[in-house]
Amino acid sequence: MKNRRLWCSFLVLAISLSFVSCTYKPYHPTKSKREWTIDNDDCQQSVREGIRDEPDTYDNFDEMRLINTCMKDKGWRWERTDLFDFKKPAE
Repeated sequence: MKNRRLWCSFLVLAISLSFVSCTYKPYHPTKSKREWTIDNDDCQQSVREGIRDEPDTYDNFDEMRLINTCMKDKGWRWERTDLFDFKKPAE
């Protein structure tokens, strides 16, 4: 009985986290989603080239922080979205 309750709690937590994690998307006032991919690849490449020069001074968290900073410098922000979009698209 205790094992079943533990698995149910874990399942509810996993579902809740997946809903929360899916409610943000990248946003830029003048660029498209395709340009996000181009900018993100560019930021990853430039950050990783910089880290190669001094690999002992950086860890994975520093790498992600530097990539996020680069994306913010290019004007990208994370925008909260609705979990369910019941609005009809404009025609």
